[in-house]
Amino acid sequence: MKKRMVTTTAALTIAGALLGSSFQPAFAEPDIKKQLDDVQEQQKENVEKAEKTESDLTKLDSELKDLQAELDELKQEEETTQQNLDETEAELAEIEADIESLEEEIAVMEERIAERRGLLEERAVAAYESGGEVSYLEVLLGAKSFGDFIERVSAISTIAKHDQEMLDEYIADEKELQAKKEEVEEKQADVEAQKAELEALKEDLVVQTEEIDELQAELKEKEEELQAQLGDIMSEEESLQKQEEALEAELKAWEEEQERLKEEEERKAREAEDQAAKEQEAAKAKETEESSEIAQAAEKPQAGDDNNNEKSNQEQEAAPSVESSGAFVRPATGSITSNYGQRWGRMHWGIDIGKNGRAGDVPIVSVLDGTVASTEYRSDFGNWVVVTHQIDGKQLTTVYAHLERIDVSPGDRVKAGQQLGLMGNTGRSTGPHLHFEVHEGPFNWDRSNAVDPMKYM
Repeated sequence: MKKRMVTTTAALTIAGALLGSSFQPAFAEPDIKKQLDDVQEQQKENVEKAEKTESDLTKLDSELKDLQAELDELKQEEETTQQNLDETEAELAEIEADIESLEEEIAVMEERIAERRGLLEERAVAAYESGGEVSYLEVLLGAKSFGDFIERVSAISTIAKHDQEMLDEYIADEKELQAKKEEVEEKQADVEAQKAELEALKEDLVVQTEEIDELQAELKEKEEELQAQLGDIMSEEESLQKQEEALEAELKAWEEEQERLKEEEERKAREAEDQAAKEQEAAKAKETEESSEIAQAAEKPQAGDDNNNEKSNQEQEAAPSVESSGAFVRPATGSITSNYGQRWGRMHWGIDIGKNGRAGDVPIVSVLDGTVASTEYRSDFGNWVVVTHQIDGKQLTTVYAHLERIDVSPGDRVKAGQQLGLMGNTGRSTGPHLHFEVHEGPFNWDRSNAVDPMKYM
């Protein structure tokens, strides 16, 4: 028989034809159609998930815009506060310069006041020593002439006037000094209070800005997560589309095989009719022959031998050409370095087969006959291949990740043991290995169909 690549469906159907009408194929057209319906239903659920995620992203985007507006307003307020603070500090610097100038003036005034105080104290001492009174009469009577008398009167008037002026100036200087001190202290206190208020406002704005920055970072992180989820949904949708195409290819192959089997049955039926006609003619010919009863009796054992040989040949031909044991071909050589289940606080959805320091290329092969549904590069899985299979009327999907190289394309029909690529270290990987997953049904990112691959190995 000429070899040709066929799916498990086709092979089992051929086996059924060889065994006779009592043999039923592992699955039939309704099975594939049901699987197509399941994939399409999952696609519908994905659309709903995508719409919800997009809605959440829209709301989140609105919240981010509101936060950004609030943050812009706070930053503007912070800039205004900083500007006011700068102006206040400049004003405070001017006041401090004025204070230095005033302090110099105050020092001069204090020196002048001290001098006047000294003079006043001397005058007070003189008055005390004279009994508290100045005898202007003695001064006048001591004059030697009228001109001297006039001069003495003028001098006494000048001294009295000077004393009074000196006293008035002393009092005025003291008042002015006190007023300037109060003015400087009051102005300095006002400016320092304003500065303290602005600094407190600035600190409050900084705290608010930090809080908004933190909230904004959280929302952006959530947005990235939603974007990643949406990306996974879109990727899953693409994967489901390819799986749908693979199932349609399986259905088409099944229909073609059914058409071929139908033609084969029709051909066999025609041959059987021709053979029956020939046997009928031969029987008629034998009836006309003259033969003895002894010769007829002698021919019976020979006919029995022929029947036995024919039965043996039929039994030999009835052996099925393909067996559906359900066992996988091992996807790669090497030891299993990580099993299915919880790992590092999270679920590991498959098994890892390591390269274990081996040199050279390690082939990755398909575990069953099937159709390649997807080949692509992902940041997490690196180069990966997804293959759709049929076994005992059920759909299985296998995933091969972190490949160094991919040797197949979507839509390719592959046989069990056929090379899909080479073991690698692409994507998020800690070393060269194969990450292998099995899904009873179509692949999805929720891993709702994932099972332990060791169940089939």
